Amino acid sequence: MSAPEPTSARRATAILVVVTLFWGLSFPLMKSWQDAAKDCPGGKELASTTLIAVRMPLSLLVLALARPRLLRGPTRREHLIGAVIGFVFWIGFSLQVWGLADTTPARSGFITSLGCAWVPLLAFVFLRMPVAGVTLLGLGLGVASTAVLGLDWEGGWNLGRGELRTLLGSVMFAVQILLLDRLGKRVRSEHLTVAFLGVTGLLATALALALAAAGPGLGAWLTWLADLLQRPAVTRDVLLLVLLPTVLAFHWMNTYQPHVSAGRAALIYLLEPLFAAIFSVLWGHDALTGRLFLGGGSILAGNLLIEVPYWVWRRSDPGRGGGGAR
Repeated sequence: MSAPEPTSARRATAILVVVTLFWGLSFPLMKSWQDAAKDCPGGKELASTTLIAVRMPLSLLVLALARPRLLRGPTRREHLIGAVIGFVFWIGFSLQVWGLADTTPARSGFITSLGCAWVPLLAFVFLRMPVAGVTLLGLGLGVASTAVLGLDWEGGWNLGRGELRTLLGSVMFAVQILLLDRLGKRVRSEHLTVAFLGVTGLLATALALALAAAGPGLGAWLTWLADLLQRPAVTRDVLLLVLLPTVLAFHWMNTYQPHVSAGRAALIYLLEPLFAAIFSVLWGHDALTGRLFLGGGSILAGNLLIEVPYWVWRRSDPGRGGGGAR
């Protein structure tokens, strides 16, 4: 197999910024689905899994129509790597979407961004890469800031269910970033997208069918889903989710993230919660409160403490700039 054509790091960086813009848009769109799906006969968990089961297969279909060579081109190894990354993503994504049923898009976006903060800690645990003191400080600030956003101050200082699920999902997204960084450079990374979307959609569909069969029944679930998708606003939001944050964003992520360091990619992904908060306020899901500014700003500050020193270090020493996670 011939070597992949080189891709400009500057071009890859610009495209990853657009990816984070699309991901930021996905938060209010998914929250709108959750609001519309409150009457789901199987509850919030089935409603959340249903969204993934609808979104991912549709995305794979669109990708197959637009880029049919991506179905024929990948090798067995590329399919396997894409499937492994897709499995990890499915766990994190399921927790994130389920969490959105009980939190706001802006909070979800800021907490999800902690996935960038977990990367160096996981790299230390599994890859034995050293962790700087400022990294631990930034991670501590990020976790503390999650408490500012998510604690129920009047209900006994308990972290809200939505925020807790999103926090757990952020850990899985960190694992996904590391896997893509370590494995994506060894193959044609754009060939990972089909298996990535396919495994995510297959697992979500299987879980939705199991939850429906064990709960309200397949007939009741399918009737509810058909009625829901007949609403113009819901259909519009699903199509936007399919085309922008899924087909384009995930394909571009798999294609271009391996052409920059994991540190730079994580730094770019810090823009995601900012875009999510902006879109969420415009959508009317969030208000510009002091708590949102304090908690969200502190999470970003914690992430910056982790990412900026490494980013500056790599720029000052280009010979070290092409490799994996810190």
